[in-house]
Amino acid sequence: MLLGMLLPAVGSPQDADSRVIVPALTPVPVRLDAEISSRQNRTGDRFPITVSEDVRIEGALVIPAGSAGEGQVVHAARPGAGGKPGELILAARYVRVGDIEVRLRSFSLGASGADRSETALLTSFVAGPFAMFVRGGAVVVPRDTPGMAKTAIEFRLPAVAESTAPTASQTVDNEGEEDEKK
Repeated sequence: MLLGMLLPAVGSPQDADSRVIVPALTPVPVRLDAEISSRQNRTGDRFPITVSEDVRIEGALVIPAGSAGEGQVVHAARPGAGGKPGELILAARYVRVGDIEVRLRSFSLGASGADRSETALLTSFVAGPFAMFVRGGAVVVPRDTPGMAKTAIEFRLPAVAESTAPTASQTVDNEGEEDEKK
């Protein structure tokens, strides 16, 4: 008898329905919330990111647009002497959905600054050792730059409740009954 009372509580459909499985490698569109530069930032620096579009699994909203997260500078190198260009590689690390930290991967924004090494080499024939003062270009990734990350592992997330306001295809009459708009 005790076992019969426990079984319905253990596998209740409500518990199963309240969470949605978000597969690993689910795309998560994000944008940078700060300017990142190979001249200013260093390897290991953290920066804010935001989810730019809702992420849905089978129609259920699991990661809403506007969810905040964090990215990291994976590699940064300043432009150097001899025309060496700056380098910058960024990664999205996670976004937060309620109290859950959704780990991200597969987002790397790699770019390089202007390569001026040929200019430095040509200048060295004319100006001698002063050519080493020709500097390469810095990499600057502007604020609001979009990117795409993916979930790192499979997650079970609660479906996010959406607004209960009537949609464009529905109206509510004075008595509170919904009618389909044609």
